[in-house]
Amino acid sequence: MEGKRKGRQKYSPEYPAAMYRFFRAFDGQGAPSFDKFALTIGATREDVERWRSKERFERAYRECSEIRRDYLIDNALTRRFDPSFVKFLIGCEFGDGDSEDRDIALRLEVVE
Repeated sequence: MEGKRKGRQKYSPEYPAAMYRFFRAFDGQGAPSFDKFALTIGATREDVERWRSKERFERAYRECSEIRRDYLIDNALTRRFDPSFVKFLIGCEFGDGDSEDRDIALRLEVVE
C-alpha cells in the first residue's frame, strides 16, 4: 500500500483499518503521525482530514489519536522523548491549545 504522495487521493474503505494497524505497529523514527500514515498510502494530510467526514474513518482517527498520545507519554516516562516537549505536544493536540504554565494570582492575608 506504500506509495508516493499525490493530490486528492480517493477514499478507500480499507483506510480506517490500515491507519489503525499503522499506529499500533509503529516502530519508525519519532512518533506515529497522520502525515506519516498518509505518506504510506500515497495521500496527503489534507486527504486524511477530508476523510474524517466518513464515520468509520473518524472513529479510527480518534482511536489513533489516543494511541499517539499513549506512545508520547510512554516515551516521555522512559525519557526516550523530552518530557517537557511531550507535555507541550499533548497540550497543543489534546488540551486547551496553550500548554504553557499559567500565572496564578494569589492574595494572602495574614490574620493575627
